[in-house]
Amino acid sequence: MSLEINLVPKFIDKAMSPVAESVGNSIANLWDLTFSNYIKLWKQKQEFKHELNYRDYVEKVNTKIAEIQPDRLAEPSLHIIGPAIEASKYYIDSEELREMFANLIAASMNSDKTDSVHPSYVEIIKQLTSDEAKILRYSKGRHIPTINVVASHGTTHSPIMLNFSDIAFKAECEYPNKVHAYLENLNRLGLINLNANGSIADDKQYTDIENHPMTLYAIELANLMGKSKINRSYADTTSFGRLFYEICIKN
Repeated sequence: MSLEINLVPKFIDKAMSPVAESVGNSIANLWDLTFSNYIKLWKQKQEFKHELNYRDYVEKVNTKIAEIQPDRLAEPSLHIIGPAIEASKYYIDSEELREMFANLIAASMNSDKTDSVHPSYVEIIKQLTSDEAKILRYSKGRHIPTINVVASHGTTHSPIMLNFSDIAFKAECEYPNKVHAYLENLNRLGLINLNANGSIADDKQYTDIENHPMTLYAIELANLMGKSKINRSYADTTSFGRLFYEICIKN
């Protein structure tokens, strides 16, 4: 193993003394005994976990198909079902993503939904993280309130925090602090629009965001640089995003 060689290069040099070679072999054996067993155990755990996720995925698909009325069952289009099944095998370790693939496969077999199933849905799911899937599920196709915190000095405005929303915290994302990146990716995929101008009419939807610890910290930073200012904004679901939600997320 190259890692082993890098750890004890001079001990395993055959040109060195028998004692040094013996020490090198002992270290190598200890390394192999300790980490080799650990890696094997880790691999077994991952295989077991993957098997459980696979069974759950199969059950989800079968359950969703079984819920389709017999007179609504349709033969799925190969250009939808083929890529969906092929791609899903790489993503079933994420509960949120395998749920999406299961919904997509079932929708492709439901005559009431086949017209709304788009080939690009497979590629979109592949480009989502579990956290982004949680955000889409939590938003339910509604507007997402966002804010921007800037530091003002005269006519100059320095951005401190852009497109921040507490939705990642409310959706119980694993990495909620990355909400800015999540929203930008959803925007890139055409599922939402990030609107820098304008705000949601209901002021109450901004209460939690403007009092969030991350917002308060950004305000402190802005005040150190000038005068803090909060600009309200929002993200709205595109028509394409609403169709995606209906097919791949909504149960």
